[in-house]
Amino acid sequence: MQKMHELLRMGDLAAFVGIVDDGGFAESARRRGVSASTLSRSVTRLEEQLKVALLRRTTRSIEITPEGSAVLAEAREILDRSETLQEIATSGQAPAGPLRVNAPVPYVLHVLAPRLAEFHAKYPEIQLSIDMTDTVVDLIGSHADVAIRLGQLPDSDMLHRPLGRTSWKLVATPEYLDRHGWPETPVDLAQLEQVRFAAPDHINTLHFAGLAEPVTVPPAMTAGNGEAVRRMVLGGLGIARFSDFMIEEDILAGHLVELFPSQLQAEPLAISALYLTRVSGLRRLGVFLDWLEALIE
Repeated sequence: MQKMHELLRMGDLAAFVGIVDDGGFAESARRRGVSASTLSRSVTRLEEQLKVALLRRTTRSIEITPEGSAVLAEAREILDRSETLQEIATSGQAPAGPLRVNAPVPYVLHVLAPRLAEFHAKYPEIQLSIDMTDTVVDLIGSHADVAIRLGQLPDSDMLHRPLGRTSWKLVATPEYLDRHGWPETPVDLAQLEQVRFAAPDHINTLHFAGLAEPVTVPPAMTAGNGEAVRRMVLGGLGIARFSDFMIEEDILAGHLVELFPSQLQAEPLAISALYLTRVSGLRRLGVFLDWLEALIE
């Protein structure tokens, strides 16, 4: 393996890595716009040159062999070095190339999307691709170069950059409160209804200063997406608490009112960008992270 990069085609190595990351020939071929037979030939060439079986193939799945796992680690390193060299060679030029971003739906809609035109105007050669999910993803498996996450990060080997913090606000529409009564104290919230998040459940728990126990508000409806919860609250279904970036404009426009801002007790939520060590040297990633950080300032 020591001089594998001198023996093998970079395209074959990239094909092998892609097949493993995509979980099979068909999906990898679809993502790359090539035929599965082309990828199969690449793997066959690697196996013939290395004289080992890299993958066990069935009609429905693939399984990487122990030898394949060893080759995979080396192949990733070689491909990473190659991309780093390309970055160095073009260091005098504007950052360019594809950058795949994964972020929660509300963050994309309320923070990124309104400002992406600015980023594109500044770095027109960077081709951003944005996937939206509200769950933690595997960066390799999801083909993401960087993932934006809210809350405490799990222990991992991934690098991360803090992007700021977002506070919580408990809100409802004025019309809803006109119909059901404006609460004078947090305890009065129990006479209203709450639009709840399916997960994580702690968002639905309402703690207030001076109260030993959280206030329990009867549920009106539950949704598994933060933006759906927001739309339900705007539609007059009940109260809910949100990260401030989600409802800041709604409050300014008078569509929502904040309830008990000085009494609601909820730790601000950290916003972080996670990325893999193997892409940490890419200039296009660096300028994107710098831009993200400036959004929160």
